[in-house]
Amino acid sequence: MNRRKELQNEFGVKGRAMGVFQIVNGRDGKRYVASSPTLDSAWRREKFMLDAGSHPNSALQQAYKAQAGADFRFGIVERLALDDGAGQGGEEAEAGKPALGRGAVRAYRDALKRLERKWLDELRPYEPEGYNRAPAER
Repeated sequence: MNRRKELQNEFGVKGRAMGVFQIVNGRDGKRYVASSPTLDSAWRREKFMLDAGSHPNSALQQAYKAQAGADFRFGIVERLALDDGAGQGGEEAEAGKPALGRGAVRAYRDALKRLERKWLDELRPYEPEGYNRAPAER
């Protein structure tokens, strides 16, 4: 097995924190809600984009710039419960660890989107009270 494949399998079976997070503006209470397959690095990633002026959410970006990044807080709303056996049935990774199969990756991605939708429906962080754009009519 080549080194790249080994690293991909190791990353796939390593316990990752997936879930929904929010960025709250402490001055006006507006919030931005999103999901991430890597909660551990979500704030660093979001903050980097905000600091660089390249965040895809323009309303959040404008508020962050206007306040010079002050009073914005990151919080985890809910973690996605990962099944211990999610990678079972896949090809074998190094040292007998199961690789995370395509089906499991797809299932986690779908579960993450459902979890995000649940919290968007519950918190309703849509403009103008929040930073998220309202969903298109279903």
